[in-house]
Amino acid sequence: MKQPDTAALRERLANYTPEDELKENKQELEGLLQEVNCQLTRLRNLLGEINTLKEELHGIHGSLKYTVQRERTAFNALVAAKDSADNIVDGISRAVVKAEQNTVIRATVNTEELAKVHQCTAQHIKAEKELLEKHSSKMAKRLQSNEGIWLSDRWVRIWIITQVIFCVAVSLWAILDR
Repeated sequence: MKQPDTAALRERLANYTPEDELKENKQELEGLLQEVNCQLTRLRNLLGEINTLKEELHGIHGSLKYTVQRERTAFNALVAAKDSADNIVDGISRAVVKAEQNTVIRATVNTEELAKVHQCTAQHIKAEKELLEKHSSKMAKRLQSNEGIWLSDRWVRIWIITQVIFCVAVSLWAILDR
């Protein structure tokens, strides 16, 4: 273990005066007091900033509350508009169905209109006859020049027999299905 330096302690003890110690203590206390005052000033400034931020947060909170209230009001208005639109669509659909069920269209055809229809029909038949005659003459030319599809008698008979069997089968199926 190390021995303390007694010479330095003796010299200090020899120079010791209570006034000096009191001065040193006063200076030390003043230094501590000054440091405490500086820290108090910093704390007061910090509290001021905190209060400012707190007020700002309260303002933001109030603004957000107001915004939420406005959004809720807008949402409710949109829901009401949707319900109203649904009611309008339902009403229109019911009106259309009712109009379709209750609407009677009375139409009359007089003899002049029948004559026009008869005339149009006659013109159409005449045009079809002309087309049929042209087609027949084209087919006759092809047959004379041996062009086109030819079926021998044997294949025509097979085809007719198959058609008859098919028709009988369908008829029997329809009768037995009842």
